Amino acid sequence: MPAVDMIQPIAVLKDPAEPAGHEETCLAAALASTAALLAFPEDPLWAAWYPHGQGKSVRRGKPKDLRALAAEGAVVVTVGTAVAAAHPPREYPLTGRMRQLQVAGTELEHSGRPVSHAWPAPEGVPALQIGLDTALGMSTGKAAAQAAHAAFDWAVNLGPERLAAWVTAGQPARLLPVGRRDMAALLPTASVEIHDAGHTEIASGSLTAIAL
Repeated sequence: MPAVDMIQPIAVLKDPAEPAGHEETCLAAALASTAALLAFPEDPLWAAWYPHGQGKSVRRGKPKDLRALAAEGAVVVTVGTAVAAAHPPREYPLTGRMRQLQVAGTELEHSGRPVSHAWPAPEGVPALQIGLDTALGMSTGKAAAQAAHAAFDWAVNLGPERLAAWVTAGQPARLLPVGRRDMAALLPTASVEIHDAGHTEIASGSLTAIAL
């Protein structure tokens, strides 16, 4: 059973014919999570969901699944060859195509290199940078959820005017896979820290991601 009664469902593409990388998939999921808020700001479940841990469920799908989700109204974001689709929060258990997709086994190849989207940002426009701890050994699904937590908090904290400028610029963002020492070095400049609740994969309280 999930730890919360509501989750934001996010699907990421796992296509054997054209496999995306771990890092670009995590960034696509992070941007899809925020894009769903921007696309459906009046959805009443945001207010009920966000203050209670903003639980997310990252699932894997084939190209036909991502197309079906887009047809259902999901917001779709592409970063390189990675594709992610997200809805606003939904009550659990899920319905529709998301319900058919699997959570387990969402693992893609790691490059260990930063990836970017709409980068660099124009002068005066906020630019999201996500630091993701590689030392924890998180699966792609887990890491994508943590990156999405960081991006979502960062976007909410921007305020309406700066958020609008970021969106107009195409949501400029970078994902930085970093080791434990580099994560500690970046921490003083972070505006968001994500500590895991410990329900899956890693210990409770682990620092998984930051937003700069």
